[in-house]
Amino acid sequence: MKFLKNYIETKKKESLWSKITDILMILLIVGLIIPTTRTPILVFFKQITNFSPSVSAEDDYGKLSSNDNLWTLVDEKGQQVRLEQFGDKPIFINFWATWCAPCLAEMPSIAELQKEFGTEVHFIFISYEDFAKTTPLLLEKQWDFKTYFPANREPKILQSNSLPTTFIIDKNGKIVVRETGNKKWSGNSVKELLRELIKQN
Repeated sequence: MKFLKNYIETKKKESLWSKITDILMILLIVGLIIPTTRTPILVFFKQITNFSPSVSAEDDYGKLSSNDNLWTLVDEKGQQVRLEQFGDKPIFINFWATWCAPCLAEMPSIAELQKEFGTEVHFIFISYEDFAKTTPLLLEKQWDFKTYFPANREPKILQSNSLPTTFIIDKNGKIVVRETGNKKWSGNSVKELLRELIKQN
């Protein structure tokens, strides 16, 4: 009882700001415990930490081989497409999932990038989840993303143990960007890179 009495007396002496901070911290903890509010809260904090990646057309993370280009993807209508069919333009590949807060945190910046470059760059979104999960979320968020399900395991050069993982590939199959974690993809450095890749033969 003495401990409780001392605690109450201490709290009475705290400033209003300190009390407000305590209440907000409690609400945050409760929000993180509840499944329906956990992801939105995590997305919010991840968006605060979104920074533009450092990119350059001179960077080289390897080149897709002829076998890599045979990698097959399936769209929502069940149509199959090979990676080689996207070779006429630079390619922006993003591996994501609906449950991945960092993925959702970077999606608005990707949507902005796609709005500007969508006719000059292939934007490919890849998820191992069923379309029954991915499509409703994209519709709810009003993200006009073309999502694919891999028909087979992605080439080793495109494999990653992290989500999200993003690759930017030039017209010759060279990977110039390989980034894991949430990033701000609508920054000027990325836009300049895409403009440079678009001009390449």
